[in-house]
Amino acid sequence: MTLDFLFVVGLAGIITLGLKSSFIEGQTYFTLPSWLVTALEFVPPAVLCSLIVPSIFKGDPGLVQEFGQVAVDPKPIAAILAAVAFFATKRTIPTLVTGMISLHLAYWLQL
Repeated sequence: MTLDFLFVVGLAGIITLGLKSSFIEGQTYFTLPSWLVTALEFVPPAVLCSLIVPSIFKGDPGLVQEFGQVAVDPKPIAAILAAVAFFATKRTIPTLVTGMISLHLAYWLQL
């Protein structure tokens, strides 16, 4: 870790804090247009999809690097089972538990 790296990380943290707090603190001084508020509601699902979907269908980091190659990639199987659990329960914890258990089971059954 160099001093330049720490400087860049600190600067990025300050900029992120400023951007996020400007919406919170600025609510007393200005009102966002309704179309922008509606558009901002789509940001978290879009960011989640952009992070999750490539990790499911691309490359072989994670389990494969740690434990070795398997014939069938367990990530899409676990993602499908987690989606089924979500639509059945509409709860976060059962979805996460189902996804992680099915990921590890789909991997370990192939060894």
